[in-house]
Amino acid sequence: SDSFKSSSSSTPDFKIAEVPANLTGNRWEAYYCEAIMMIALLGYLINFLIGRTKNSQLATTIFRSQRDLLQRNFSLVGDNGQTKNTSSDEQIDTMHKESENLYILWCSGRISIDSMLVELRFIKRQCLFNSLAALIKSINDTIVYTMDYNKDDMDTFVFCLARKRCAAKLHRDMNDLSQFCAERKNADKKGLSANYQILSELGEVSSAIIDTKVADFMDKFPDAVEYIHISDQYTGMKGQNGDQQSSSAPQTNTGTAAQQQDALNTSERSIRRVLIIAFNLMPHNGRSLQVTCESLSSDYLRFVLHVIDRVGSFRLTSKESKMKAIKNRQRIEEQFLKGVNLQRQEQAQQRREEQRRAEKEKIMQSDDPELQRKWEEKEHKREMKRRQPKMKHMKV
Repeated sequence: SDSFKSSSSSTPDFKIAEVPANLTGNRWEAYYCEAIMMIALLGYLINFLIGRTKNSQLATTIFRSQRDLLQRNFSLVGDNGQTKNTSSDEQIDTMHKESENLYILWCSGRISIDSMLVELRFIKRQCLFNSLAALIKSINDTIVYTMDYNKDDMDTFVFCLARKRCAAKLHRDMNDLSQFCAERKNADKKGLSANYQILSELGEVSSAIIDTKVADFMDKFPDAVEYIHISDQYTGMKGQNGDQQSSSAPQTNTGTAAQQQDALNTSERSIRRVLIIAFNLMPHNGRSLQVTCESLSSDYLRFVLHVIDRVGSFRLTSKESKMKAIKNRQRIEEQFLKGVNLQRQEQAQQRREEQRRAEKEKIMQSDDPELQRKWEEKEHKREMKRRQPKMKHMKV
């Protein structure tokens, strides 16, 4: 009994702490942060589904409104490079979906052009933040037509008609416009809206491209055309791959043999002869965007087809314009070759430096002090020779 009492007395007394009332029970007030996060995620998901569906519906509407006109003017609509049967019965019924806000369509088989790419660049409605930003910044959906011309079906000139803000951006960022077009001129002298500007390499091009049909279309739809870019020297934006101009020489890593070989293979510029027309998609005359796209998309395509034929049939008539175009292209070609030669010299210098470093490591790892001494003397002589001023030798 004594042992039982001693064991019981050594057992500590447990005390249950009093828990505050606000921490007891499953009360919703304790989970307001989680509730806000769940509501935000649910709202984002709902916006994603609604935005994705709307973009898909707009793409389907635009394609169906233009399909008949496309099939009448192109032998192959929806060409993906793997189509074997070119009959009209085998054409696709929808545009190819690149992403939730980008749909494309390839067309080919028309006189004077090699192919046409139709791009529907929608607002990122699937993203809630981009949807809000589009409301604040007034961003519009756009439809862009890009036509590649054959070499003999387009004359040598660079031209652009664009809205003022877009013209400044294109003139700054596009290689061909910054190199061949010196200044931007207001388009009101050509009977167009004062909101547009013209960038033209040659004076006679503006009068030839902006004819009565172009002026009437832009007067009927004053905000539809974002820009018209025509160029036989199209190389994309500054800083893109393939831009080897001396004015913006790219910073390339030449540590591998493959990269060095790629630089040595740049014997000529990769240029394209293109016509690019971009339209703004926005509600017109109080109608919804869906109805506007259904009714006006065919008008936009007819305008594109007219400009395609206009560019293909235009030829420079003035000898001064032809000579100026030739001189401009010779100047750009010389700049390109200088940039290529400079890049090759830099690569050769880097290869020599790498070989010298490899030779130094090999010498330093050897146990022969005489070999190391000879190598150091050789390097010292080379360095002294490099530092000596270069003098011309004259024969007497």
